[in-house]
Amino acid sequence: MHRITEVSEEFYGTLSSKKPFNSLEKLEFAEMPEWKQWHVLGKGEFPALHDLFIDDCPKLIGKFPEKLCSLRGLRISKCLELSAETPIQLSNLKEFKVVASLLKLESF
Repeated sequence: MHRITEVSEEFYGTLSSKKPFNSLEKLEFAEMPEWKQWHVLGKGEFPALHDLFIDDCPKLIGKFPEKLCSLRGLRISKCLELSAETPIQLSNLKEFKVVASLLKLESF
């Protein structure tokens, strides 16, 4: 996955689903040195997501999904350019860890 530069609409599959990945509980992106953009559909994707880990994606600057109401754990490490541009709902968050990153937290 070293050459991936963006996670786009194709990642979510057919757009006929109202909530893509409605059963997914854990999502991890790791060792993606060229990843720059995460395209978010804004359709309530990942409604059951409990854990989101983003590790070693130094060029990532994009947006997060907005409604991560089930998210309990968020870990971001080695994402030097990441800026959370989108206000996200993290009402159930129990663990938030940022390691070796320059995450801008103004939007949280």
